[in-house]
Amino acid sequence: MAAGIWYLSSQPILPKPKGILGFDKFQHFLAYFVLTAAIALWFSRERWRWPGLRPPVVTAALGSLYGIIDEVHQYFVPGRDCNVRDWLADTLGAILAVVAVKLVLAKCRRL
Repeated sequence: MAAGIWYLSSQPILPKPKGILGFDKFQHFLAYFVLTAAIALWFSRERWRWPGLRPPVVTAALGSLYGIIDEVHQYFVPGRDCNVRDWLADTLGAILAVVAVKLVLAKCRRL
């Protein structure tokens, strides 16, 4: 996922799909939601069940940090820019991915 984001960020121009998928901030949100959900798989189920916030905070921080790295990378790509609003959309996607993982694991625990 990270390599795919990097590749797309290296392109000077990207095609714009129609509808909500053409909305730039939604694309950022969705990409970082998926990336952060994948990062969450690095932690075992047992770690996610521990009290405290270490796995969720580390996971969301890694997703957000990659968003910063990607925005700086885009600064050097002709036709692209470094945008704080894009990073905020990335970070929101990362945070909501962590919330989704926590909810799924809580639901699975009850089954």
